[in-house]
Amino acid sequence: MKKLSLTILAMSALPTLAHAAEGGEDILKFDAGLWIWTLLTFGVLFALLGKLAFKPIAEALDRRGQMIKQSLDDAEKTRTEAKKLMEDYQKQVAQARAEAGKIIEEARALGENVRKEIVEKSNAESSALVQRAQEEIQREKEKGLQELKDTVASLSVQIASNVIGKELNEATHRQLIENLIKDLGKMRKA
Repeated sequence: MKKLSLTILAMSALPTLAHAAEGGEDILKFDAGLWIWTLLTFGVLFALLGKLAFKPIAEALDRRGQMIKQSLDDAEKTRTEAKKLMEDYQKQVAQARAEAGKIIEEARALGENVRKEIVEKSNAESSALVQRAQEEIQREKEKGLQELKDTVASLSVQIASNVIGKELNEATHRQLIENLIKDLGKMRKA
């Protein structure tokens, strides 16, 4: 209120100072009528401004302040949300990287397991193939030896028949052949 009084006093002195500056009259001369009319005009003007202008200006300033405050609050809220979204995004990226690493590691382990299985299966199949081949070779060897024995026995019987000049019965032939084969086997081992 003190400021308002000083402002009113200073404003009321302005016309007097302006009048004195124009005419070169003494500025300290007091004219009561001029003073009254100046104060009255200023009071009416101040009342009109108070009624018509100050309230809408104050309301406009309040609204503007509210808008600024709301904008600042919204900006802070948006910044907070953006920060939270960024943190969520970074967490998701970290999780995605961890999952990708895990998937790659699982794929690597699976590939290694498949490779081991294939190698083991291949080794087992090749071992089985070698085993079958060895068994087949053994069978063929035994078959060849048996055919050789039969051929030797048959030739021996024919040679013996020619040498002896007579025919022996089947049992005797067999006995002679088996003895001959045994002797051949002993000679071969030695």
